[in-house]
Amino acid sequence: MRVRRSAHSLSPAEWDRIHSVVTELHSQGHFDQFARAHQAVFNNVHGKSAFFPFHRRFVLEFENLGRRIDPQFTIPYWDTTREYRNPASSPVLRSNALGGNGEGPDGCLPNGIQGNWQMSFPSRHCLRRDYSNGDSMNPWIAPEVISSYIQRDNSLDRFREHIEFSIHGATHLGLGGDASTRYAPNDFFFHMHHANIDRLWWQWQNNKDTMLDYNGPGQNGEAQLDDTIPQDRSLSFGDAPVSSAMVLGYNGMCYTYDSAPSPPASYPGTRSGSEDGDSNWAIRGGEPMSPLPMLSGSSILADRGLEISRIRKALGDNSELKDYFPTIAAMNTTRLETILSSDRGAHYKCKSRDGQRKETLPIEYPAPMSEAWVRMHGFDPERVAAVHREACQLIDMLNNSTYASPY
Repeated sequence: MRVRRSAHSLSPAEWDRIHSVVTELHSQGHFDQFARAHQAVFNNVHGKSAFFPFHRRFVLEFENLGRRIDPQFTIPYWDTTREYRNPASSPVLRSNALGGNGEGPDGCLPNGIQGNWQMSFPSRHCLRRDYSNGDSMNPWIAPEVISSYIQRDNSLDRFREHIEFSIHGATHLGLGGDASTRYAPNDFFFHMHHANIDRLWWQWQNNKDTMLDYNGPGQNGEAQLDDTIPQDRSLSFGDAPVSSAMVLGYNGMCYTYDSAPSPPASYPGTRSGSEDGDSNWAIRGGEPMSPLPMLSGSSILADRGLEISRIRKALGDNSELKDYFPTIAAMNTTRLETILSSDRGAHYKCKSRDGQRKETLPIEYPAPMSEAWVRMHGFDPERVAAVHREACQLIDMLNNSTYASPY
């Protein structure tokens, strides 16, 4: 079982190996192939339930091609909440990693593992980056907002909408250039970003025991598990059904994440329970690879432990805030404190990952999605605006409570 690791944990030597793999994939024409395929199915995999299973399969196909070159190759995930306040400062964007902003009149990427690349799709051009705010980027999405989605969204369609209208769009728009187009897979960032989106979906699936929940708008009416994953002739999935991509560890989904639950010991069954919706899965997910994995969107173990314990203290009698974090609100206090104070949870003590206490800053508002981005995806502008407004309201409540963000 391969394990996808955080991009923040990679050494220079590991970035060099990724550079070798993606360079060979580029020479073989696979970046053009994936960019073409993504553009071809774009309208069928955004704003629809296929968003999650399509991108899970799409990224896996790219990863499998890379493993033909280097059998140890896995796509690292980029947890873009880690530097959400100042995304351009991320070590993932250093010159020996993904590279930074574009330069010159065309915004050509001058450095990183794809530095000075020429792309062929949709026409010949340099690989471009164009940060959303000149040499910097507008703020992305705070971990606490994603944590709230993981805990309170009770349907895949609602979770998909929250993710698409927040962290998904913010990161694409932040980098700009090729990353903000329908042919975004030209930029390897795309696969790292969608590996992270996949990680968040997997955490949500485990948190709600909803590994097989699939609902919302499909290509022809209500989405169904036996729907075919959208595909293009340039990248065929063999007419695989959505059900084949729902559970990690099965049907070729042979990977997991270093900060998320392991695959279940057996394939999930169907729901059991009363007809009023108060139901449970017959088989739960596997043991987590790390403590408290499903309550927070952050991949930083130390800080997400602080996030969970501080949110629990801030809830108090604030019924409105409890609605945003229902899993934390319902957690047995004794069990929570035991986990946080145990040897396994020792790294949750009130210090940051560098061992020093950090200055507490208010959570920052995310930048709204651009009108052009909303139009390109065919999103309902009112729904997009409502999701942004709701995130800002949550941030206001947290900033006005006793909660002190560790991020």
